Amino acid sequence: MADSSVETLKTAVQALYRVHAVEGPPGENGLRTVWHLCPDGAELLSLVDDEGRVQRQELTLLDDHYIWASGQGVLTASVDRGSANVVGRASVVVKADPQLVPNRLLRAAVAMGTYTGQDRYILHMQRVLALAREGLEMSVQRPSEPTLPALPPAAPAQPAFGAPLPDEVVPPVVRESEGLMMVAVLALGLLVGVGILALILLG
Repeated sequence: MADSSVETLKTAVQALYRVHAVEGPPGENGLRTVWHLCPDGAELLSLVDDEGRVQRQELTLLDDHYIWASGQGVLTASVDRGSANVVGRASVVVKADPQLVPNRLLRAAVAMGTYTGQDRYILHMQRVLALAREGLEMSVQRPSEPTLPALPPAAPAQPAFGAPLPDEVVPPVVRESEGLMMVAVLALGLLVGVGILALILLG
């Protein structure tokens, strides 16, 4: 297993941007491949559409592997180089991690951060890893939502002296001024009624 320390990965990145990228013709899906490959254990494979936009990238740094696809984010994986087969070539198997491995991501982000060249494909992967690292650090530093302590159940309130009990029906309160007004209205109605009756009888 290769040494995957940050310093070793930085060396692999430096070797990566010294190689000349090889561009292939568009495939059946309309995407063309741009392949950066160096003998020091670094490889960057980019799939680009006909407008030059990167749709997918796979980066290998020694035994660490990273996959980015448009709209899907970054996945981490490991590279199992296996043993040499009959024709003398080692079989390479990429094993995806069940979930993002933070240390693997941070190593690559730091290593790719040393790149200062102008290759647009390496710069794209550099930015992808930097954004993924930023999102990871924010999720780690975000404090958990504070939870308020549970309040004890409130004791039943004791009714004040003279206050009605819960099941007691309170009689309506009638103010003295309201009573006088009702008497005046009734008297006026009675007078009007007598007057109408007298008019009918006399008429």
